Parts: sequence; structure tokens; C-alpha cells
Amino acid sequence: MKNIYIIDDYASSKINGIGTYIKELCFCLKEAAMNLCLITFSYNTKTFKIEMNNGINGMQFPPIPGFFEQHYTVIDKFFRLYIEDKPENVFLFNHTPNEFFVKTVKYSFPLSKLVFVIHDMTWTAPMLGDKTEIKKYVFFENKELFTEKSSELSSNFDNEKRMYENVERIISLAPETVELLQNIYKISNQKILLIPNGLQDTHHAISEKEEVLLKKKLFIPLHEKIIVFAGRVSEVKGIYRVINSLKNVVKTYPNFRLIVIGTVFEMKKIMECADEIVSKITFTGQISKDKLNEWYQIADIGVLASYWEQCSYTGIEMMMHGLPVVASDGFCVGDMFQDEVNAKVAQIGDRNNPEEFENNLSRVFLELLQSPTLRKKLGKNGRKIYETKYHINNMKEGYRMLLDSL
Repeated sequence: MKNIYIIDDYASSKINGIGTYIKELCFCLKEAAMNLCLITFSYNTKTFKIEMNNGINGMQFPPIPGFFEQHYTVIDKFFRLYIEDKPENVFLFNHTPNEFFVKTVKYSFPLSKLVFVIHDMTWTAPMLGDKTEIKKYVFFENKELFTEKSSELSSNFDNEKRMYENVERIISLAPETVELLQNIYKISNQKILLIPNGLQDTHHAISEKEEVLLKKKLFIPLHEKIIVFAGRVSEVKGIYRVINSLKNVVKTYPNFRLIVIGTVFEMKKIMECADEIVSKITFTGQISKDKLNEWYQIADIGVLASYWEQCSYTGIEMMMHGLPVVASDGFCVGDMFQDEVNAKVAQIGDRNNPEEFENNLSRVFLELLQSPTLRKKLGKNGRKIYETKYHINNMKEGYRMLLDSL
């Protein structure tokens, strides 16, 4: 029986999709009767603790100054004290630690296997997910002409590449990332496994009468079409582009409401952006899964306007609930959403000219708002894609194959 040590950073995963991933992963592995230990850094505790929660063993580390992976020598002492090195051990990394953390675990636990799950990459934020620009910085021929930005990107790339080389397996959540690992990072294909995220089915279809009652409960006018933006409310998720695009939409189709679900970290800036259409936007803040499902049940359109993703749980939720989606063509978003199949896709275009993206979003929003037939078709297709590709059973089978290969 395998002993799985899942490494998590609570401060990060509680506000992004990694938290959902950890929950679904634990469900998959518990179903497979594995010994699980969830190692959580930056947890809400004052001292190091070992305890069991929901049938899962846990090691909980209090917040550490800086990033937890920088303290790899201290962490290593705790690991060696409480974990016995065995061939059945699998360390599963879920955040981008530096190569020294990985190397230290590899050195201290030579019998154990190391697996890295790619939820993000070092270049996506500074380059807004534009993979066409990677070679310019990573393989810059004239090193004397390096700018500070290109030097940092190149250094981060080298660190990331060495980190991948020091693990036995790399889990990619998206085909586009697999291609990048093979062609840019030059990682052996034998190391790479493609396992998209999976989600347990919580969709509950409701009747038209129930939808009317739910809209009344949420104080939503019956004539308004509901557009749902859920997840991290930030620039990289496209929130400013979405709001600006709807300023054009309202001139032609005013009967809509944008529901923004999630913690807003730049409320003042977003309110300034919303300006004259602020009355068309509802901010719910962070809400429970039950409340989120209620919004999905009355929604007409979902939006995923990210500059990059890996395998968005928000996108999976929208497909699970049978929503047509307005999607970007950002890095890996295209692996989930195809134009006229389960979404209307708005091209980002020139990242230095945001108006291009906004105009494309306005066009596809209008097309969906004005066509019930198209909305029904895309939503139905999305639900089928969820069932065949993103259901929790697919994820469970993927990790069974991973563990069998180690």
C-alpha cells in the first residue's frame, strides 16, 4: 500500500483552485485505500501539530516568514523525524517550491518517489500567459543584452526546469502544458502524465418554477439574464476586461446582471472601473458551495476570461451545471473551451492593447445573450464534456495509473 504525502500551502490554496484540487484528490486517494498524510504549511496554528481530520493524517506547520519552501533545511528536520523513508512513499508537491526543497527531500528520502503537479508556471504572471514570448526570454542568445526582467525570467525558468528533472513524475493538468514541457523545457515524455482535474457532481437541475422562486429569493429581477464570474477576482482572471466589455454590451442589451463571486482584493480599483454600470454588477464576496450552486442554477452564462489557467475548477463547475461559457483563448483555456462547441471564445489578441480583448468579449457576450438556442446548445455540450472528461471518476483513474507506474 502506498503512503501519499500531499504537500500544501494553506495561505495560497484557500484562495485558489488548489484548495479544491486537494479536496478532490483526497477523495480519489481515500477511495483507492491509500495511506494519506496532508502536510500543510502556513496553517492557522501557533505550533507544529500532528492530528487526524476526516480520516486523513495531517502535519500542520504554523506560518513561516517568507515562502515556506525557503526554509527547506528546517522542514527537512521535521520530515526526517516523523517520516520513515520507504519505497512505498510518494511525496506529491502542489506549489512551486524552489529546486533546493525538492533536492533536499530527494536526498533525505532516496527510497521515496517524488511527484510534482503543475498548477502554475513561473513565466505566466509576468508574461500574462503569452507562451509565444517565452523563447525570447528563455533562449535569449545575446546574454549581454539581458534586461532585469529577462534575466529573472531566465533564472526562474532554469530553476523550474531543474526542479522538474529531480522528480520521478510530473502531472500536467492540460495538453498545452504537456507540449510546453516537451518542446521548451525539454522534459522526457516518460516523466509526464496528463491528468485533468476532476470534480464530484453536485449539479441539481431545477424547474422553471423553482428558478423563479430562487431568483425572487436572491432579489434578482426575472427579466435579467445572469452572467456569473467566479473565482479569484483579479486582473489576470480578466475582471477588468469583462467589466469594460459590458459597458459596450449594455448599450444594445441592458437586461443583464454580472454576478462577481469571490473575494475582491482591489475593490476601489474595480469600482472605479465599473463606474457607470456599477448598478449592473452584484458582488457576493466569498460564499459557500451551496450558495455558489444556487447562483449557477439561475445563471444564463458563465465567464472565464483568464489570461492563463491550467485546468480551471471554475470552468469545470460551469460545464457541470450546463452553462454556456464566454471564454478567452488564454494559455490552456483553449484545452477546456472550444468556440461553438461549449463556449464562445474571445481572442485576447495583443496584450498591450486591452481594447482588442474587450471588443471581442463584447461581441461574444451579445451573441450569447441574444440567442437562447446557442446558449442551450453550448450548455448541453459543456455538460457532456464534463461527464466524459472532468468527472471525478476520470481523475481517480488517472491517479491510479500514476501510482501503478511508480
